[in-house]
Amino acid sequence: MKRIGILTGGGDSPGLNAAIRGATLTAIRKYHCEVVGLIDGFNALFGDGGPAIGPSFMNLGEAEVQDIHAHGGTILGTANKGNPFEMILRDEHGRPMRDAAGKVLTRDRSAEAAQHIRDRGLDALLCIGGDGTLALARQMFERHGVPVVGVPKTIDFDLAATDATFGFKTAVQVATDALDRLRTTADSHDRVLILEVMGRYAGWIALHSGIAGGAHAILLPELPYSPRAVWKRITARFRRQRKFSLVVISEGARPVDGGYAVAEQREHPDAHVVLGGAGARLRAEIEGLYRAEADQVVAAGGYPPDAPEVRVVVLGHIQRGGTPLAEDRIVATACGAFAVDLAARGRFGTVAAWHDDGPTEVSLAAALAPHFVEPDTTPLVATARSLGISLGERDEDER
Repeated sequence: MKRIGILTGGGDSPGLNAAIRGATLTAIRKYHCEVVGLIDGFNALFGDGGPAIGPSFMNLGEAEVQDIHAHGGTILGTANKGNPFEMILRDEHGRPMRDAAGKVLTRDRSAEAAQHIRDRGLDALLCIGGDGTLALARQMFERHGVPVVGVPKTIDFDLAATDATFGFKTAVQVATDALDRLRTTADSHDRVLILEVMGRYAGWIALHSGIAGGAHAILLPELPYSPRAVWKRITARFRRQRKFSLVVISEGARPVDGGYAVAEQREHPDAHVVLGGAGARLRAEIEGLYRAEADQVVAAGGYPPDAPEVRVVVLGHIQRGGTPLAEDRIVATACGAFAVDLAARGRFGTVAAWHDDGPTEVSLAAALAPHFVEPDTTPLVATARSLGISLGERDEDER
């Protein structure tokens, strides 16, 4: 093994630079191997740099990775739209080409990408990313024999066959810190504060941060919620003179009779919908339930209760940025280093996953299995229920 490539794909995650550093130093010091970084993920394979180092590539030496383990983001850049199997066709002005119905046209350029990897003399390609990046790595390996090794990265913790995905613990800490700060202002102003966190269709960030931050309700994508159950939890606290509530809602949470809150539908063929607005929808549901209850009280000749003051905070990309926690740095560094070991042994089509106290080898197929909160078997769900935290379950309507 003389030369390896490293790319980072998908959304940025705290710990990416630590993984790049771990892989680079291991390749250089242990295997005396040259390391090349691909700029902006698989998009680098379609640059104009020729067979040598070009605009889409950079040499990675010890100087380039010095001290980057403490920095957020990725020095290699990342992209969500670099799918070699569905590359957008563009006109002479760089604009996407469309068919008569307005659909963006694409072309499979994966064989070209594989040839670019061979032309650049890469004996292995380390793909650091989440489900999208690892799925592309698997396709490149199975269809074109590209010697790939994956490193699992996602703040959502939605990949199976690994006990940790670096970036998750940092995202949970950021969300927990936000809850700690929101608690004081909610208490001061007698407010209901809703914190919307990331996670897509996996509720791990919401569940962990909600328990750590002392939330009174946690709403998960895996467990469609009853707005009335959440409302009853809030009003029960008010009746006990606890006139504030903290609610954590995952961006993928949805009511029992509704769909996902979608902020944006991107037009690229392989792009995910952008989730967003779950917190605002919950606010509208809570306020609607209050108005219905107040109307009933007035109709019966009584005085309506005070309206709850509900605010929504969307944490957004703050969860992705900034300095990674020590645990995420350790996992990222160790998995990046172990990925090089796997490549040196010719163990391609695998992932450097984390089990117990260190990295281990799993197949790309196993790593791509989804990892979701299981409402009936996940221990922390049982913990939340035992603490009296509302999960928005319909049986709470009867309590």
